[in-house]
Amino acid sequence: MKLHRCGITLLFGAAAFLSGGGARGAETAASAETASVLIKLHHSNQMEIAAGKLAEEKGQSKDVKTFGKMLVTDHAAADKKVMKLAKEEKIELPTGAPMLSEAMDKVKSAPAAEFDRKFATEMLEDHKKDIAEVKEARDTTTDPKLKALLSSTLPVLEKHRDTAQKLVDKYGAAASATGSNVEGGRK
Repeated sequence: MKLHRCGITLLFGAAAFLSGGGARGAETAASAETASVLIKLHHSNQMEIAAGKLAEEKGQSKDVKTFGKMLVTDHAAADKKVMKLAKEEKIELPTGAPMLSEAMDKVKSAPAAEFDRKFATEMLEDHKKDIAEVKEARDTTTDPKLKALLSSTLPVLEKHRDTAQKLVDKYGAAASATGSNVEGGRK
């Protein structure tokens, strides 16, 4: 999801700055906050769908292909909720398919024998960050609809994290984009 890496902290700061203008300023800040979070959620869902399709295509094991299908299904459903709330709030979401992250590009170019291990490791790291960022956004938002959406998103992300952890346990951890794992070792 990469909310933080996409600048959510900066946008929350801008929303807080705008709220200094009284009731209208607070409403504008909440709208800006909701828009920035929904745009990032939409982008993240699109990235996870692309990653899932990559796993379905390049995965060597049935487990990774199944996980890829889960990512596509779950993030497509989550994105429908994001788009519904954006439409209700009159927020325009970007169109067009996002490019894979740099880390996923490295996974994509991995030799077939290493793909499953690298994919599982990247998805584990990604979903750990996503969970932390969604919790932070949920806990700081003043928009009840956004809070509900973020709360409903967490169990799905936790399921993905847990599935990725099982795959890492099965196939071993790969050196991640963050360098936090040792090649072939376990956490």
